[in-house]
Amino acid sequence: MYSMKKIIVHDTEIFLPNCMYSVKYRTDLFKEDDSDINISNQGSNKMAELEQRQEQLLKKLDTLYDRIKTISSYCKVDNVQDVKTTKPGKCLPIPEEVVLVLSPDNLPWYLNVILKESSEALNISWHIHSSVPNEKVPKIKNFVKNIQLSKDNPKINLRLIFKCVSADTELKLSTLDVPIVGNVNILRYLSYVYPSVIPYDPNDHYIDYLLDLCHVLERTSEKNKEVVVTKLFAQQKTWIYGNNLSIIDLAAYNVIKQWKNVPKYVPKAWFDKCDKLFL
Repeated sequence: MYSMKKIIVHDTEIFLPNCMYSVKYRTDLFKEDDSDINISNQGSNKMAELEQRQEQLLKKLDTLYDRIKTISSYCKVDNVQDVKTTKPGKCLPIPEEVVLVLSPDNLPWYLNVILKESSEALNISWHIHSSVPNEKVPKIKNFVKNIQLSKDNPKINLRLIFKCVSADTELKLSTLDVPIVGNVNILRYLSYVYPSVIPYDPNDHYIDYLLDLCHVLERTSEKNKEVVVTKLFAQQKTWIYGNNLSIIDLAAYNVIKQWKNVPKYVPKAWFDKCDKLFL
């Protein structure tokens, strides 16, 4: 047979340059970390996966709460203190134009407290988006009829836009590029605008823990509601946190008021007091 000339020479020594950085293999960059939770790789039943992830979050909150109790016992500090109702050092100016975009399934009941207790005059207008089904329109009208839509010489214009696009309430201001999303965050903002109406101490981390529970309660499943409510009312006195009304009572009532029926594990005396205050 004739000898064939090699097309590719494999025995040639390759000299790597010394002037460049070494690069990792691409296969090492795409290795998955088992500790990370990636819902997209865990199956097709997304609701079950979300519930499992939520249960893990609740367990972490339990652990954090136990640590707070342990640290408080070491410091000999009572977990529950009366919320400071004094006016904060830095108070935000009252905006002239405010737009509140909300779902008919998540009505802002805390507005009634602001309208009753605030001395500032508001002019309130409301609109129903085309995404709202007809069966939810009576619920919106029933909510709006209990609100005083206008006062003499109003300084603030508030527009309520009811939409069935997002479950999260959004507060839009002309001075902000992005909206404030979520009732808990909106209440935090309003506490700086109306400090005498919505008492909130930003230096008290336990208040923020309870507000996080209110945020979790707004999204949790039916089977986990009792667990979250029990934690929320664990240190209840006259009100949820101490003997005075606070931002936590407004946030918790606003969530529970959305439910069709108030369960037995919600303290009835507290809920009745909130009804008299809010309605």
